[in-house]
Amino acid sequence: MVTTAVEQDRQVAQDRQVAKDPMRFHVHYHHAKRPGDDGSPYAGGSSFMERVSEAVASGMGTVSFLIVSSAIILGWVLSNNAIHFLAKSWTGLLNGKGFDPAPFILLNLVFSAVAFYTGALVIIAQKAQTRTDRANEEAAAQHREELGQFQTELLQKNTDLTEQIHALAEQLSTLTREVHEATCGPAPAA
Repeated sequence: MVTTAVEQDRQVAQDRQVAKDPMRFHVHYHHAKRPGDDGSPYAGGSSFMERVSEAVASGMGTVSFLIVSSAIILGWVLSNNAIHFLAKSWTGLLNGKGFDPAPFILLNLVFSAVAFYTGALVIIAQKAQTRTDRANEEAAAQHREELGQFQTELLQKNTDLTEQIHALAEQLSTLTREVHEATCGPAPAA
């Protein structure tokens, strides 16, 4: 019986060494280049447009973007009126006859286009993120299932070992009684 327990311990140790990679269900995060892999952090990869969308959406949510945008707007207004000011003096500035005179229709058109593309890029990036989230949920479910099976196996092995220990303890008790009777004589009847 001792051999069986030792063999089981050895088997458990081997099982741990041969255990599968715990992140195997999350392979879509591996960035190693494989045939057909574009190195995307998204499940199933991503297209060029999805990668551009993600980069743009990430960049637009920063203070730097606001500062640069504000500088462009301020530059637009100042250069529009400053060029006209240099050419026509104060009268041009006061009359608003620049290359995009007030109320800045061309500037509004640019902002409308930016809003359109921003919305489209954000939607594309969200779709890619949704695909990744779905893959993560599936991987987590597979991982939980496998973990449950592993815990059940460990519990069964623990139960088997406990039964073996109990049997060994009974044998030890019997041997102790036999040794005691052999060396000290039979125990007095109670």
